[in-house]
Amino acid sequence: MDAVVIDEFDSFDVVDTPRPEPASGEVLIEVSRVQLSVTECLLYRGESVAHYDAVKRRIQDEDPGARLFGHEFCGVVAECGSDVDDYQIGDRVYAPGKIHCGDCSYCRSGYENYCPDTEAIGYDRPGALAEYVRLPVEPLERVPEGVSDTEGAALQPLASSVLCVVDAEVGPGDDVLVVGTGVMGFQCALLAKRFGARAVYATDIRDRPLELVATNGVVPIDATEADPVTAVREATGGIGVDVAIEAVGGDQSHATVGDDPLAQAFRAARRGGTVLQVGHISGDVETTPRSARSKAVRWENPRKGVADLGPGVDTGTLAGELVASGAVPIGEYVTHEFGGLDSFETVVDVTLEKGAHDALGPAQIVLD
Repeated sequence: MDAVVIDEFDSFDVVDTPRPEPASGEVLIEVSRVQLSVTECLLYRGESVAHYDAVKRRIQDEDPGARLFGHEFCGVVAECGSDVDDYQIGDRVYAPGKIHCGDCSYCRSGYENYCPDTEAIGYDRPGALAEYVRLPVEPLERVPEGVSDTEGAALQPLASSVLCVVDAEVGPGDDVLVVGTGVMGFQCALLAKRFGARAVYATDIRDRPLELVATNGVVPIDATEADPVTAVREATGGIGVDVAIEAVGGDQSHATVGDDPLAQAFRAARRGGTVLQVGHISGDVETTPRSARSKAVRWENPRKGVADLGPGVDTGTLAGELVASGAVPIGEYVTHEFGGLDSFETVVDVTLEKGAHDALGPAQIVLD
């Protein structure tokens, strides 16, 4: 089978590699589409962001190269290993979950989302940048009928967004601000509305995302024309929002002072409110602990993977249902698609330089 192999940062080849065989509790998935995340693209370029040490180690240790990246995908189960009862050949699947160790204190006590030995698809083990990927069933969910392959490959970030809004405890009557309307910012804004927020505001400097959130019932704030913190304070009678979601990440200097996205979220939150940090911050940021203490703000870092919402549904299942029903139109952010694994470098460029390519979200690779 063909697979993307990386033997050094910023260099790849498409190589004919052996098709893997599923072991007990695993399935072999024929990949239909892959959507690259910004984190994966930055890692490919050699940036020291999340998972950098694991990626660097695999590039150095594996010969002739490492099969990396590809945790956002959809595909069809092509073969089942022994002891697989929940999936059958022909099932369409995606992977919103993580692969937990099952042995640590967190796993044994029901806190798998905090497992320190989680195995990440595409970082610690080969991902879906190949014609086939072998995975245990633990991180998988079915792609519902009515959800396209394009949407299926974009479902994993939505499942994470669902968990973010759940962990922020957005509820009926809340006022919410989302700073940044990239993929997860857009999704968190729409989910906050679905979870009962009274008013949801979203700020950005780009016209198209702001137009999309407005179309979906979110109040847009163009940060080139108005100060977002002032705008939401005026809209809430000077109180501020109950929940402020930072969905930009990247290089930021201060978390509580100034106009960086995280500081805007902090300043916009009311006393006793919540700041949810969705974006991955590069490097360190300064903070003023006294300010955070005086406002009694709850600073929330969302859990990873999938979490149960009740006896009949979890965040990964709900994400698929929300797309199937049309409640969260994630396909609107998929503006660029390319055929074949050879397009990997182009997909990286588009995903990292969206403005230059007039792209809204990450680009996708079509394999089927």
